[in-house]
Amino acid sequence: DGVDQAVVIAREERLVGYLTGTADPAVVRTRLADLLPVHAVPAAIIVLPALPVTVNGKLDVRALPAPEYRAGAYLAPRTAAEAALAAVYGRVLGVERVGVDESFFDLGGDSISAMRLVAAVRADLGIELSVATVFEAPTVQALGERLTAEGAATPDIAPVQVLKTGTGVPLFCLPAVSGISWPYQVLGGYVDGPIIGIQQPATDAPGSLREMAATYAGRIQAEQPSGPYHLLGWSFGGVVAHAVAVELQRRGAAVARLVLLDAEPSLRVTNQAVDRDQLAGIVDDGLMELLVRNFDTNVALYREHEAGRFDGDVVVVAAAADDDGRGAFLAQSWRPHVAGTVTVHEVRRGHHEMLAVEALAEYGRYLGGEAT
Repeated sequence: DGVDQAVVIAREERLVGYLTGTADPAVVRTRLADLLPVHAVPAAIIVLPALPVTVNGKLDVRALPAPEYRAGAYLAPRTAAEAALAAVYGRVLGVERVGVDESFFDLGGDSISAMRLVAAVRADLGIELSVATVFEAPTVQALGERLTAEGAATPDIAPVQVLKTGTGVPLFCLPAVSGISWPYQVLGGYVDGPIIGIQQPATDAPGSLREMAATYAGRIQAEQPSGPYHLLGWSFGGVVAHAVAVELQRRGAAVARLVLLDAEPSLRVTNQAVDRDQLAGIVDDGLMELLVRNFDTNVALYREHEAGRFDGDVVVVAAAADDDGRGAFLAQSWRPHVAGTVTVHEVRRGHHEMLAVEALAEYGRYLGGEAT
């Protein structure tokens, strides 16, 4: 209430909200925190008399004022365990002090820094912590309570990972080539309903990409027994999302939305590998070996895969930073495998930037739920 117009943009790797109307920005931010994952809540909200526009009537992003960040009320650690966790948070995030009620993701954390946090907690405190637990309990207080009450037994790669809670039709995100779906949590600011990641745990041993799609379709239907279904995938995950859509239709289910983020139906580049040096010291040996195994398995399955035909429309987001013809190429590549319309949106970002905040600011509105 009290919001006439609103827009959210990415500035210096942070989300900033601008609104017109009589609403209190603090109240608006609190409301958003109830609806969105913490890292998707704008770091600042600015009230303006009017949103600036260009002579063509479009939003003038350059005319939007930069925010002045002010520290909120600081809630100090109350126990030695909270103090130790807060110190680790601060070192990993480069923050001078961390209150026990401040979220890891609200302070700038992401999936990579979450893995660094897990490694630091293991090294400094001798506690085996999972990345999934960080997502579920991102504050020092919540994480400390979780470890005290339950330990850290949650597996790093669970078959299904809830990335955002909510009501309405869920968005199911299919895993990247390493078998994880954590990076999709950043989509929360642009999707109205729940976001559920499908993952590839150590127990999975698919013999083909279609067999993988059948397994994932079963997990999706266990979470949402009937359609319509909304599916999304980045890169290899996009190919899997398309295969899952075909499988769900084979089962008589309706797929209402299929979004492919810079995904190609056929594998062209085969000389990629997991960057062990980048992950060394971030993930433990067991998780490292699982990510490498998943990568090798999935590249082999991708190489042998022949995409089926999806009876519906597809939205393709193309990473056109290094290739002006990327959008046209992806449209041509997917058209034989789509009975409906292939709609392509190009963004001036690279392939590996597709789940970055800056890229989402360009294509987030195409995900089926406007950013609040």
